[in-house]
Amino acid sequence: MTDTRTIVITGAAKGIGRAVAENFAADAGTHLVLLDLDLRELQRWTAEHQGAATLETHVADIADLAALRGLFDELGKRLGYIHVLVNSAGICNENEPEDLDNWQRVISVNLNGTFYVTSLCLPLMPKHARIVNMASILGRAGKVRNTAYCASKHGIVGMTKALALDVAPRQITVNAILPAWIDTPMLRQELAVQAGIAGISEEQIQRNAKKKLPLRRFIQSEEVAALVRYLASAEAGGVTAQSLVIDGGVGLGM
Repeated sequence: MTDTRTIVITGAAKGIGRAVAENFAADAGTHLVLLDLDLRELQRWTAEHQGAATLETHVADIADLAALRGLFDELGKRLGYIHVLVNSAGICNENEPEDLDNWQRVISVNLNGTFYVTSLCLPLMPKHARIVNMASILGRAGKVRNTAYCASKHGIVGMTKALALDVAPRQITVNAILPAWIDTPMLRQELAVQAGIAGISEEQIQRNAKKKLPLRRFIQSEEVAALVRYLASAEAGGVTAQSLVIDGGVGLGM
């Protein structure tokens, strides 16, 4: 597979990771390595895949370093190179400030897991490879009951900047995307919880949320995937150490 462009995508079963996989799946000469804890959903989608790319799926807990080492050792021996890494896996557990269990879990997955996967990919990445990290608008802001999530996403932003400098001599770029209000199962689950607390319907809370957004709509996962495609392209060779916000303008609106 030496002439094939290999792309590793974590969290590929649903949401943004799934949209990224679908975006690249149409590309001939591309091999997608798709990782997720939800192997059943991952395999359900790949069974229906009609694109030109070849696919393989693996169950992966990115917080499990020992298991990841075994997986990437095998991938390296079989595939040789990884040309693009998209770190999309993550969890959004809320936590009270005294909640140590959720703190440990969120940091282990979102921050440590992203670093583990990246560290294991780097020896397999040739010159001009690409790394795209999925952070969040909460990598710049705070939110009540989200100390762990905010810390993890701030950490990814910092990691992106520092790692970009480390690998710049190899012409490898490292960038982060900071999404907000993306129409994913994760967002709808969060809004459903808020609707229950407020005693209103899910439809009403979605309408209320959209009214706060300058574009008056949620961003689609496919729009984030298009930005990932650009950052993974040859045209983006001069873009590195950046944190690119895609939030419909809400971060700068009043």
